[in-house]
Amino acid sequence: MKTLTIRGLPDEAHASLKGWARKNRRSLNQEMIAELAREIEAEGRRERVEQIIASADKFRAGLKRALSAEEIHEIIEDGRD
Repeated sequence: MKTLTIRGLPDEAHASLKGWARKNRRSLNQEMIAELAREIEAEGRRERVEQIIASADKFRAGLKRALSAEEIHEIIEDGRD
């Protein structure tokens, strides 16, 4: 495992982390690790959503006309089979 030292952490941020750690019954170190892991996971989800939107935009650009709600429903159901 790696070690990370944080310098220049604002007092307000430190107080917030300590409060969260106390509330979650974790050490300050455990709380910081949990927050970092949560942010990394959220970033991965944001990237995945961006990929899905780009894929949908590419798909839409290839359509000659807009699809009806019924056609969209059929496509979704076909994808589930």
